[in-house]
Amino acid sequence: MLDRALTFKLYPNAREVERLTDWIRLHCELYNAALEERIDAYRKHGKSISYYDQQNVLPEIKAARHEFVELGSHALQQTLRKLDLSFQAFFRRVKAGQTLGFPRFKASKRFSGFCYPDPAGWKLMQHGGRGATLRVGSGKDAMSIRARGQHRFGDGAKPNDLTITRRNGEWFASVTLRVPEDACPRARTGAAYRGVDFGLNNWAMFDDGEAIANPRFMRNEMSRIADLQRQQARKKRGSIRYRRLGARVAKVHERIGNLRREFLHKETTRMVKACAVLATEELRIQNMSRSAKGTQQKPGRLVKQKAGLNREILSAGSSMAHNMLAYKAVEAGTRLHVANTRQLKPSQRYAACWEIVPKTLAQRTHVCAHAGTQRTATRTQRRSC
Repeated sequence: MLDRALTFKLYPNAREVERLTDWIRLHCELYNAALEERIDAYRKHGKSISYYDQQNVLPEIKAARHEFVELGSHALQQTLRKLDLSFQAFFRRVKAGQTLGFPRFKASKRFSGFCYPDPAGWKLMQHGGRGATLRVGSGKDAMSIRARGQHRFGDGAKPNDLTITRRNGEWFASVTLRVPEDACPRARTGAAYRGVDFGLNNWAMFDDGEAIANPRFMRNEMSRIADLQRQQARKKRGSIRYRRLGARVAKVHERIGNLRREFLHKETTRMVKACAVLATEELRIQNMSRSAKGTQQKPGRLVKQKAGLNREILSAGSSMAHNMLAYKAVEAGTRLHVANTRQLKPSQRYAACWEIVPKTLAQRTHVCAHAGTQRTATRTQRRSC
């Protein structure tokens, strides 16, 4: 069995929106109360409270606060587990000497949503096509919310967990499906052996010279975002107009993300369908997009230029493309080879003779004297080989 994620858009009516908002508020209240309990216990008594300590108190909370009963025990446990994961990440960063980021209290308006970690307490029913109904809760108080979405895995796919989120005033349900392996394969139409290099001038460059242009969704909307942000800066912070302009900026970013995701899905699907073997290099996007501002003692250089480059790197979505290729290649029966960049040094190595010549970023070509001949390759071709 394989795990596959699917997102449905929800269309709740006014009464259902009010109930979902109340549920998010209660989950946020539980999260903040559990965080406060951990902080107070350590400050006053030097004692650390574990997830299991807080989970065992849930029956007493539901007995005293009856509104928590309809949320479901497993969903409440998952909210406490979410806080526990935040503390685990905090202590891991402490040991690694990284930026700490202590868990913070959350406002209910910024609390993203809640999760059912197993099939209990909800049910997803598809009606053919893209129509669906999500039933949440139990008994006569259960809600049946209209949804839109579809998956390609047939009746053998079994829902495993559900996450309900609220983004920009809209509601979404992310469902993880447990899918049989025989329901996942993709039809592969080609048997090519190709190398591909992900970049910025061209989103992808293949070893035969074929290029896929970078759509630059973020750059195309920068002027619109800047105009909205200038308008927002002139409004009183916290006013209705300030919030409306903030929502419009968020809508533009959401649209950019949707366009990017659609583009990546189409191109990665085309790659794995056409190739029996697909080779690329490992990319460490987190390192590549690191800020150049430095420290107060050692300030960085060309900080604004590096910030613009980082924006373009993240907008290209190369890391997301690698993740998509990883699971789509398995489904299509395509062999995906990801070369170790640090070991292979593709920017310094010429594929024809395997010679390594150190270069600066300004050097875009490699001239190789091999067997008495001169060979020249562009930087992009070298990285693709």
